[in-house]
Amino acid sequence: MLRDRFSAPLDEGAAALSGSVAEDRAILGADLWGSVVHAEMLGATGIIPKASARRIVVGLRAIARDAARGRYHLDPALEDVHLNVESELTRRIGRDGERLHTARSRNDQVATDLAVALRELLLGLESASTSVAASLVEAARAPAGRSVVDAWTHTQPAQRVYWAQILGSHALRFVRDAERFRRVRERLDASPLGSGAVAGTSLPVDRRRTARALGFRRPAISSIDAVSDRDAANDALYASAVALLHASGFAEELVLGSLPGVDRVRLADAFVTTSSLMPHKRNPDLAELVRAESAPAIGRLVAHLALVKGLPIGYQRDLQVGKPIVLEGLARARLALDVLASMAAGTTFLAPPPTDAATGSVELADALVATGVPFRTAHRRVAVWLSVRAKSHARTDPIENDELLAPFPELPPGFRFPPPDREPEHRGSEGGSSWRSVARLLSEVDRRRRTASRASATERRRLEKLRRAAGIPDRLFGRA
Repeated sequence: MLRDRFSAPLDEGAAALSGSVAEDRAILGADLWGSVVHAEMLGATGIIPKASARRIVVGLRAIARDAARGRYHLDPALEDVHLNVESELTRRIGRDGERLHTARSRNDQVATDLAVALRELLLGLESASTSVAASLVEAARAPAGRSVVDAWTHTQPAQRVYWAQILGSHALRFVRDAERFRRVRERLDASPLGSGAVAGTSLPVDRRRTARALGFRRPAISSIDAVSDRDAANDALYASAVALLHASGFAEELVLGSLPGVDRVRLADAFVTTSSLMPHKRNPDLAELVRAESAPAIGRLVAHLALVKGLPIGYQRDLQVGKPIVLEGLARARLALDVLASMAAGTTFLAPPPTDAATGSVELADALVATGVPFRTAHRRVAVWLSVRAKSHARTDPIENDELLAPFPELPPGFRFPPPDREPEHRGSEGGSSWRSVARLLSEVDRRRRTASRASATERRRLEKLRRAAGIPDRLFGRA
């Protein structure tokens, strides 16, 4: 198609390079939705006869129903989704199908399709992020959340905390991810449709009508920017990369925690595998795969930024190469987060014995500070004493209070070195490890999670209503 200007067909290899049908399957629903509202606008404004517009809309809805049932497939020979839909429509309804592309270009069409698809993918990522947070908060509020374990710095035992604080802190990250995805989605508020190839159109289109019908707040203010703007794609890739960094961090918690000898995590059987050679193995493969997804996510972000770097404003064909980067990247992020939510929900969090009895050493130094000793002096004296003690005691030997009398005579009579299981309650600073602070953390995370969930659910219902009005099945957007 579209070779009338030239005397020869496109080179076979060039045609293969030019085609985008494989990735365009993900935006078929968006393309059909945009085409329906565009056709309705053409009829309402009198740009094409109303009867023609009705036939086009009926034909597009029939294609959408067939696609939702798996009865319509894109033909790679037709280069992209746009030419596929137009060709199929014309085959079904005749020459009126040739009117569909009036007052639009594939440049504004693909920008519109990508914005609609991005909005849907971001909604899914919001939901997935809040699901991970919900699983973590539920685990934190379970009895195991009151268990005390080592918090790690430098992957070494640092201070003892409640499991709930660790889980709640991870949940806080995923709530921030949901909020970040929402901010990106809410900035997708301007419709490119009607911008044409680069300079708009001389026909009397109603861009506000099509923007509203597609769920946008307004038409894009510059036709040149509208067809070339990929800021939302960059923002979405950044947000997904950050979310997968957070997913990788929690997955690492699961991998290390399930190590024999660490034994603070037991993954559910549904999320472990065994070795093809060693029957005794219980491998945290799924946690490792989630951990690995952050690497290509970072790569996609860098690739897309490099792709758009230095392009002159206006549509350039380079942008086609960015489309699969974005669509695949967000789909992979959604898959990883969905798996992580289920994995977190099925994980058992354990409380092994402390690996070091001296993790309350800060409280000893603080007690000396309270008597007037400068902190650096207190720190040095406690460190020297622990070094001497290590020559005659194992790391796990409890520290008895009578050991402190000679090296630290300044201590008040009532001072007791905090036993490992009681350490968290000694740190009552706001945001610290005491249960009061941890309970506030969980409440705050859960409040923000509920707010994020409500926002995405409200937006999803709004868009579903608009699609129903256009006759586009939700199944084309991943939902029956």
